[in-house]
Amino acid sequence: MKLPVILVGIVLSLPAEAQVSDALQGHIRDLRDRSRPDAFIGGEILKRGTIDETAKGQDLLHNSKGGWTLVLSAGALYVQSGDDFRNSPGPDHHVYVSAKPAIKDNDEFEGSGQIEVGRLVKPNGAAYYRLPDSLSAAEVRSVLVWCKRFREYIGSADLQ
Repeated sequence: MKLPVILVGIVLSLPAEAQVSDALQGHIRDLRDRSRPDAFIGGEILKRGTIDETAKGQDLLHNSKGGWTLVLSAGALYVQSGDDFRNSPGPDHHVYVSAKPAIKDNDEFEGSGQIEVGRLVKPNGAAYYRLPDSLSAAEVRSVLVWCKRFREYIGSADLQ
């Protein structure tokens, strides 16, 4: 088992391969985060939605499925992935929300009003993400998982 660790160390130390190194580190983090326990935020569920598995941007390598909710807890808004949430492996997946309907493909991202919430902390299962205090529930119409490094659509859901 030491050989893979040594090889990872060699790849991570090559300055000319910074992008490969970053991607590899991201995939390692993704694999580690998959074993985190589910985390739920208590509060009032304001909206619900499910990832659109038929969206144009979903493919074999870039996909997700499962439910999302918008939750009001102690005066703050959160988006919560459900325990049924499943996400393809990736090095730099982030969660976004928008006041517009869910985008369905890469080319829709620019100018779509996406607001970054943070890095996806649990690729499979339940996790919650606090939204900026400046947002109201009426301004949160959709949620998106996006690979920031490679500018790839992963999945999105309209929240109703």
